[in-house]
Amino acid sequence: MKLIIPLSIVASLIIITACNSSKKSSTSATKPAVIPVAAGTSTTASIPTSTVSSVNIVKSTNGIYAPGNEELIAIQKQYKDVTLNQLNQGYEIYTKGACIKCHGAIEIYPREEVQWGSVINDMAYRAGISASEKDAVLKYVLSIKATQPR
Repeated sequence: MKLIIPLSIVASLIIITACNSSKKSSTSATKPAVIPVAAGTSTTASIPTSTVSSVNIVKSTNGIYAPGNEELIAIQKQYKDVTLNQLNQGYEIYTKGACIKCHGAIEIYPREEVQWGSVINDMAYRAGISASEKDAVLKYVLSIKATQPR
């Protein structure tokens, strides 16, 4: 019994010392990143017309990646009212939603832009997605095609 008490004191001291060490774990609180909002957009709960992304978007070689400001600007040349939220909705459906229930996300780059309209129409009917969801997927795919590396 006399040996147990000193051992528990030593163990307690080791734990206290470890807690007060200068080494911080990766789970410590960090300051949240601030993403600037483009001029002319509202910072209230309404849907923004555009945003400026401060995150580098990694583009895959097959054209399947999350859209960013470059894709938004490119698609707005053809469809002025498109928002980044709509492109992100299309990306989510394409990569995690209805599209992958029957098959994986199909590479975007190999097909021509004109082919995508009929492909998405056919697949939307089969998947039973709404007209707005179909539109989001189409605009997402066209935004990726518009920024495809040549």
